[in-house]
Amino acid sequence: MRSKGFTLIELMIVLVVVAVLSAIALPMYNEYIRHATAANALQEMQKIADQLERHKSKNFSYKNFNANFLYQNNERVTSTSFSNANQTLTVPLNATGSAITYTLHIRDGNNPALRLTDAAATGKRWVILAVANSKLNNGGTCTTCNSLQQQNDSFLMSSTGIQCKTKLALKAADTLKTTTLDSTQPCGAKGENW
Repeated sequence: MRSKGFTLIELMIVLVVVAVLSAIALPMYNEYIRHATAANALQEMQKIADQLERHKSKNFSYKNFNANFLYQNNERVTSTSFSNANQTLTVPLNATGSAITYTLHIRDGNNPALRLTDAAATGKRWVILAVANSKLNNGGTCTTCNSLQQQNDSFLMSSTGIQCKTKLALKAADTLKTTTLDSTQPCGAKGENW
């Protein structure tokens, strides 16, 4: 009488097939997640840019623009997503710790060290920087960095038409400088337009 079980060879073949499929599927899934998080950051950048233009059409300047109204008293957002004092937004909304994928910085385009809410801001231009929450941007000892963001782009957008991205380090302290923004490569030598 014949046994109704699987042979060792059949089990090994199944394991090899599952391993090969996993080796293909996991990187593709991680790439999909990276694209989705980047799209989320770009969506928030565009939403803020649209509101900046509305603010200018009413006030003839970007000065005193505060994105707090977009993220305050909203059912889907907690007060931790947007920092009124720093004019920064963490994405995705409501995320904390390593679940944060990007930090968006909203600054005066003429003097990017200033927020548009600062008294010394000119309000003639704006710049938004989306920094990926990776060890590359936050340092190797970062404990709240998102491991998938290590291979994701950081983005820069301005009212003067800058729209660039890079997988290399794009830190706020280095990028948000007038000399960097006015250079021909504000996202660095390996930066590219998007």
